[in-house]
Amino acid sequence: MRHAVRLLIAAALVLPGCAYHRLVVPVPNAADQTYHPVRSSALGWGAIEKTSVAEKCTANSMSEVRVRSSLLQSLGTVLTLGFWQPARVEYRCGKAPTGVGSIEP
Repeated sequence: MRHAVRLLIAAALVLPGCAYHRLVVPVPNAADQTYHPVRSSALGWGAIEKTSVAEKCTANSMSEVRVRSSLLQSLGTVLTLGFWQPARVEYRCGKAPTGVGSIEP
């Protein structure tokens, strides 16, 4: 029995397990097709967190945001009782808004 438990724990640590959270707009209008990664960590149950800036988005618009957490990151959160919460944030930029124009009849 102990051997099976040890084998299960070893497999859980080796296999990549992830949790995904996605936020998309109703009608995405993506300017780029690549995801730009940002590493994020919160300390002290969210009291201390470095603000990440989406430097790739020059138009100040995003079409999609994904938050990923691996098994080891989740294990770190559990073992520290939520004191340390690492995550990986990925985003895609939206297109720049077009200027105001007029339609001629």
